[in-house]
Amino acid sequence: MSFLKYKKAKIPIDQLDQIIEYIDNLDLKWEDSGFGENTFDKNYRFSQHVWVKDEFVKKFVGTQFESANSDPEWWFDLNGLEDIQYTKYDGTGGHYNWHNDEVIDSESRVCRKLSTTIMLSNSDEYEGGEFQFRSLGRGDIEYETITLEKGDFLMFPSLLNHRVKPVLKGTRKVLVSWAWGPLFR
Repeated sequence: MSFLKYKKAKIPIDQLDQIIEYIDNLDLKWEDSGFGENTFDKNYRFSQHVWVKDEFVKKFVGTQFESANSDPEWWFDLNGLEDIQYTKYDGTGGHYNWHNDEVIDSESRVCRKLSTTIMLSNSDEYEGGEFQFRSLGRGDIEYETITLEKGDFLMFPSLLNHRVKPVLKGTRKVLVSWAWGPLFR
């Protein structure tokens, strides 16, 4: 099983535009984003988000998870999908510093296994905001910058360290979510 692999695919723009229009017509309440248990530090994470609990959107994202998880190097045992987070990073330095998405619920004996980012913005709508992975390879810290265009679907193991660099201009919009499954053994 490969914990350092990511998968990038493309969602057709017309299909994505329908999803964006559908979500934007929901009654959404934007809030400042924190990390962990209601921790707010704009030096660590500076963005706004809303939770999309709509079953149609969850089904759409769930289908993307299923498709990507069919990779023979993964086949993670998944049994749940978290609500979808619609996140905006604005051009006044919106960012999310180095982190991983690992969460373990020891009582239920489940953990986040896969994370996803779906890019909603065109590349000409913002500057900066690069998505990066960080890992240890051959004794050195290695960085990989992933270019995301509108419609790109990026999936990766939740254990991978990643960040969103500061947005310098415009607004970067994404849908993010996490798939859960039994604890690794």
